[in-house]
Amino acid sequence: MKRFFMRNISLLSGLFGAVFAILICLLNYYGNIYFSELYAFFAAFSIIFFAVVGIFIGRAFEKLKRTAMLDDLTQLWNKRYFNIRLAEELERSKRKGSPLCLAYVDVDDFKAINDEFGHIVGDTVLINMADIFKRNTRNLDIVSRWGGDEFVIIFPDTTPRYGLIIANRLKKAVAASKDCCYTTISIGFVDIRDGWEVEDVLREVDFMLQKAKTIKNSVVASEFN
Repeated sequence: MKRFFMRNISLLSGLFGAVFAILICLLNYYGNIYFSELYAFFAAFSIIFFAVVGIFIGRAFEKLKRTAMLDDLTQLWNKRYFNIRLAEELERSKRKGSPLCLAYVDVDDFKAINDEFGHIVGDTVLINMADIFKRNTRNLDIVSRWGGDEFVIIFPDTTPRYGLIIANRLKKAVAASKDCCYTTISIGFVDIRDGWEVEDVLREVDFMLQKAKTIKNSVVASEFN
């Protein structure tokens, strides 16, 4: 029922609006004739009712919008949300001159986990890994699933040295986790420079990740001052 409502919220809202618009018209036409003493009450009730319905619909749309930005499996932010926030944080960093870092995470030999234990176990590993990422990052950090066994983390207002501390913390937490089948992760890390656009950031952090994957269970960062 909930899923039906969320999928058809626009249609249902339109139907409710049409029905109550008709009721208001009828009230306006017949109110003074048959319900003169209750006319003010019905008018006030209608105003309050529409205000409440408007708030409800607004919240439903907000929830629907948020759901569209979440990854179905891990409940992390998805790639679409990451792209939006990266552009926003780049702009904010340029405007305020605040530090900004990015980590690109890849699970080492994830295919082997799927092949040996099956995709259900593989999905469970990703869910548990996402939980580790959420528990070991700050509220201001933006943790997203890029796709497959890859994750990206934006570190706003974060110096590269502190960002690397968090990245290494994640690496150690995953490697020590039984719930993640003691798998390991490789991380590419960049300190975002002035003048970089989204494409520059993604190209540089991908290059760092490729270097990290040649070693495995490592964090490789671009040079920074």
